[in-house]
Amino acid sequence: MTGFGKAEIRSKLGNFLVEVSSVNNRYLEVSTRLPRQFMVFESRIKEYLNDQVERGKLSVYVGFEVSAESAAGYTINKEAARAYHKQLISLKKELKLEGGIEIEDLLQFPAVIEAGRETYDDDALWAVLKKALTKAVEGLLAMRTKEGSAMAKDMDKRLHHMEKCVEQVEKNAVLGVSKYRDRLQKQVEDLLARPMDPGRLEMEVAMLAEKTDISEECTRFHSHLAQYWHALKSKDTIGKRLNFILQEMNREANTMSSKTTELDITKAVISLKEEIEKLREMAQNVE
Repeated sequence: MTGFGKAEIRSKLGNFLVEVSSVNNRYLEVSTRLPRQFMVFESRIKEYLNDQVERGKLSVYVGFEVSAESAAGYTINKEAARAYHKQLISLKKELKLEGGIEIEDLLQFPAVIEAGRETYDDDALWAVLKKALTKAVEGLLAMRTKEGSAMAKDMDKRLHHMEKCVEQVEKNAVLGVSKYRDRLQKQVEDLLARPMDPGRLEMEVAMLAEKTDISEECTRFHSHLAQYWHALKSKDTIGKRLNFILQEMNREANTMSSKTTELDITKAVISLKEEIEKLREMAQNVE
């Protein structure tokens, strides 16, 4: 599911900004954009998100600004700055570029600003970063929960429509046998120009009724609907369970379709399959 969470924390070490966004994805996939001094925490960030989120393509952005209290721990590498400046002047002449080279340009390059040892206190940095990450993930999950509630309502609506389709199938299955009896009797009597033997007629009808009986499939489908509704009310992760139930629903619908010759039943089964496919698309993004 989609979502977004953001958190900002000001501390003695600096100002931390964490943004976490997610889009639909069948599996969990995490990508990060971290400041150079935070690259050491990439595995910890992914491990934390793996404990909080089951599915989705997550993007994590971490911004960091040095506070005045910790700025003294940073120095400017003058040799690196001179080397970059010399290369920029050479490149400017070679490409015949206009404009000057400002100090801000040099500060963007790696190794120009170097942090002191005290700034790289991993435990201290991670403690603040994790706090910001936790807040951002809470915002993300709140948005995903809201989207999940809307999705559950949509699913519930579709399940009720599917229930009506199954009831229509059951109704037409009973009528279908009666229609077949009348149709068969008329065809035989038109062909032979005399009444058909009642015993023979009933035997043919019974054979068709047995061959096209879909009552068990309908009963199981009702059961799958009940299981799906029950899963939607669960507080546990249900994505895989929903997918399994939908597979079983599709199996029953295929069997109904293969057994029937009635147009009305075929139409109802097609509607069932359409709803199953829509539910399957949504279930791919449910945790």
